[in-house]
Amino acid sequence: MRKDVGVIADIHSNFTAFKTAVEYMEKRGIKEFLLLGDYVSDTTDTKETMQYIYDLMERYEVKALRGNREEYILGQRRVIRGESDAPRWLYNSASGNLRYTYELLSEKDLDFFESLPISFKYESEGYPSITCCHGSPENDRELMQIGGENTKEWLRKIDTDYLIAGHTHYQGGFEYEGKHYFNTGSTGIAIDAPGLAQCLILHGTDDSEPEGASWEAEFLNLPYDVDYVVDALYEKGLMEKGQWFISNNVFTLTTGNDLTPELINKAMELQEETTGESVKWPYIEEEYFTEAAKLLGIPDYRNGRL
Repeated sequence: MRKDVGVIADIHSNFTAFKTAVEYMEKRGIKEFLLLGDYVSDTTDTKETMQYIYDLMERYEVKALRGNREEYILGQRRVIRGESDAPRWLYNSASGNLRYTYELLSEKDLDFFESLPISFKYESEGYPSITCCHGSPENDRELMQIGGENTKEWLRKIDTDYLIAGHTHYQGGFEYEGKHYFNTGSTGIAIDAPGLAQCLILHGTDDSEPEGASWEAEFLNLPYDVDYVVDALYEKGLMEKGQWFISNNVFTLTTGNDLTPELINKAMELQEETTGESVKWPYIEEEYFTEAAKLLGIPDYRNGRL
């Protein structure tokens, strides 16, 4: 027998791209989905994204896990409950995006995130088992790049012949010592693929087929209305709340270039050099984000598209 499974990761509140991916897969006859985390933050349509996930779970067989963004959200919930002394998020370029997202989530959403594992083993009788995760099987923030040494180490460690993840926003796969790694890329904010929703379809054969039990990945890059997503950053107030972080997201959405880690690290470095004091995230002053963006060549979209 043969079966197909849709795999989606790193939606980042981009409901428009998410819906595009699901509808395409539905037209291909997909009735089973794996969702690999980072459902929210970075764009505006958090409520719509969460409702679409719930609707999808009612209509089809869906297995989901938690990404690092959901982990951040749950950490802030503990702060608000007085269970953690981590900082509260501010409306600034460091954490405004996350605060905006948090305020759109319901208790149902937070409880849903709490219920999710950070990895699981996908199993279907007759087909090879697949280790599924967001970052790595034990750390949702670990980057398993294609061909990376840590990725190879994980392929050696796991007890399945297939490993699938997201988080890096780089799509592709490779084989190592007879095992296979697939990365979905990002549905919501793809790197090197502006205006495209990245995801994949797993095509499986079971042990009754002549070629034996195996999985192959069909990598998808689907065009969606990226102009709506960018315009909504202004119209729904996220640009005002997230400032340079969201300006950088416009840069990524429209060009495929992502300088997020560099922007934050450079801003912190500049503030520390100027003040002579260590900086604790998210207490990074806007002037240093402005200077960092200029040094990195990130356009200033804060007051509108150029």
